[in-house]
Amino acid sequence: MVVYLALVPTILYITLFWVIPILHVFIVSLTYRDSFIMGAPRFVGFTNYARVFSEYVRCIENSIKLPLAAAIVDLILGYPLAYILARRKVLFHNVLRASLIFPYFGDLYVSYGLWNMFLPGGIFDFVYKLLGVSYRQVLYTPYAVIAGFSIFTLPFMVLYVSSSLQEIDPTIEEAALTLGATPIKAFFKVIFPLTLHGAIAGFLACFGWNLGGYLIPLLLGGMRAGDVMTVKIVHLALHVHDYGVAAALSVILISMTILITFMTFKVTGMLR
Repeated sequence: MVVYLALVPTILYITLFWVIPILHVFIVSLTYRDSFIMGAPRFVGFTNYARVFSEYVRCIENSIKLPLAAAIVDLILGYPLAYILARRKVLFHNVLRASLIFPYFGDLYVSYGLWNMFLPGGIFDFVYKLLGVSYRQVLYTPYAVIAGFSIFTLPFMVLYVSSSLQEIDPTIEEAALTLGATPIKAFFKVIFPLTLHGAIAGFLACFGWNLGGYLIPLLLGGMRAGDVMTVKIVHLALHVHDYGVAAALSVILISMTILITFMTFKVTGMLR
């Protein structure tokens, strides 16, 4: 009985700040434009969802492709960095480890910082002059958004892979080397298979975190490359006042995020 009573605050918190808001958004997604907000809801069923899958397919595709590409970049860059931090002593080791909390400060730092760096007169201005290109060929492109997403979520990949590496006894790798395996063969035959779940979990975490990214695609993507669900939801709600379609997009985005989170927990063994 005491155990169930101890769960009451948690259940109330989840119900009030998670379940009820999501149900509210879902109900709004079944109404026409701003009728729910104006106090006279006009229910139109799943018409808004039909509009989303007919008019905003490109928006949904961008919301998947850009975070997916960024997660691949994070995997390529983050795995070696995690291995170095976990297995080697390098200069500024503690500084690199401390930088892993960077995403918790928010994506404003990455988006605004890169935006200023890509603009004329920024740090990359000499690169534009050297290559003879315009800043618009870099900024406001999918590549700028992917770069921003990758920088923002790279620490997640490093944390997940580092956690997997720390679970492996270093003597296992040493045993493989003493038995005649080369360092590369020992890595691919021993280390990589044992850390694969961490790499997959990191990949899913990076992908899921960037699904909800707003400032990075807004500032670095412009009108075309920044056409993702988060930016479209804000535009539909605050500028067009089509809360029904905005809520439908929100439900789709929430569902995708919950699915990715569930998959991440399954891979890491947090759900049995």
